Amino acid sequence: MNTPQVWDRHAINAELRRRGMTLTGIAKNAGLYSSACRQGIIGLSRPGAEAIAAALDIPFRTLFPTLYTRGRHDEVDTTSTARRSGSAKVALILDATSGAP
Repeated sequence: MNTPQVWDRHAINAELRRRGMTLTGIAKNAGLYSSACRQGIIGLSRPGAEAIAAALDIPFRTLFPTLYTRGRHDEVDTTSTARRSGSAKVALILDATSGAP
């Protein structure tokens, strides 16, 4: 029975070692900062994670199924301030004048 490969950071690191690759080497080959792939493997740098997936020739979503799930391509509204009227001070002033507690 074949069970699907579960890719966590430990399995990714083990596969990199098997292939004789390093996270720093992948980052430098991709033109990224040397720490980008180390950050990518823990969810802090999407370009680093994409470089890892490309180096291993494994689809990005297969390698990182739960990381990087919120991106501009996943949301209809891409601005974080679309529903706000400006600064917090303005909101407080508006709330105070409308009689809100």
